[in-house]
Amino acid sequence: MRAETRRFFWSILVQVLVVAAILRPDDLGGYQGFLPSQLLHDKIVDGLAIAWWYALAWNITSGLELFLWSRIFGSGAGGMPRQRKLLTDMLNIIIYVLTTATVAVHVFKQPVTGVFATSGIVAIVIGLALQNTLSDLFAGLALNFERPFKAGDWVTLDGNVQGMVLVTNWRATHIRTRTGDDMVVPNATIAKARLTNHMVPSKNHLANIEVPLIYGFDAAEIEDLLKSTAVTVPGVLSDPGPIVLMHEMRNDVVVWRLYFFINEFARLVIIRGQLAQAVYTAFRSGPAGAFLPRNEIWLHKADPTALTKPVSGEIA
Repeated sequence: MRAETRRFFWSILVQVLVVAAILRPDDLGGYQGFLPSQLLHDKIVDGLAIAWWYALAWNITSGLELFLWSRIFGSGAGGMPRQRKLLTDMLNIIIYVLTTATVAVHVFKQPVTGVFATSGIVAIVIGLALQNTLSDLFAGLALNFERPFKAGDWVTLDGNVQGMVLVTNWRATHIRTRTGDDMVVPNATIAKARLTNHMVPSKNHLANIEVPLIYGFDAAEIEDLLKSTAVTVPGVLSDPGPIVLMHEMRNDVVVWRLYFFINEFARLVIIRGQLAQAVYTAFRSGPAGAFLPRNEIWLHKADPTALTKPVSGEIA
């Protein structure tokens, strides 16, 4: 038997023994016999009763941890997912709140209706004061049970916030952006956002670069050159391999798109830059370099005397 289990059963035994010290005749329907509580001062009995109720709450939470949560989620560090922590914390709060209400009714002899009426008013005030916090809390619960992402995943929120998920807690999710900054995003914001997880269903991610070329090229040669250049760049996958498509025909250039797969999303910016450099080098070092866009400026030598000659119709 584990030490935690032995401690739990010893606590139950002690609690059963303490019952004899806190029971009053009224608790037993007007019992007329001797009770140990009659030897103690009322304040001491009340203190023991309060301790007994909170010890009962502790035993309930400990029993759930030992015999229920460990079976559902597993034990040890690997058996403590975020769902388990959030669920157990919330249930523990409910148990201790109910214990406090029970102490008010049974120990301090407060009317049940008064206790629940007061609790309701307090709950309304707290709910209004902590509306945003509670919204983040329940959004955090939904995110942790739905699990649209996990720590280490790269995500994009609403198309502009991109980074790696560090951790999700009760209130917010921490994301490390590409610039190395830690961004704290409220869970309610994430729950409402359009979220893209770049690691699901697989780590393969399709990206692209655009290559503008002037007219006059052989399409098959350009396609072969772009594909063969792409697979030489570290991080670009050969299976699935690159895809080359003609994207747009403008007045001066034709825009090609070179699609490529990577499985290291964290290096996307670096791989894209290295690929663009490799494509430029491949074109510059071969005959295809003639099709790279360029601006041509023609300079004409003007007749200096023409500037002083009157234009037809003008008065000299």
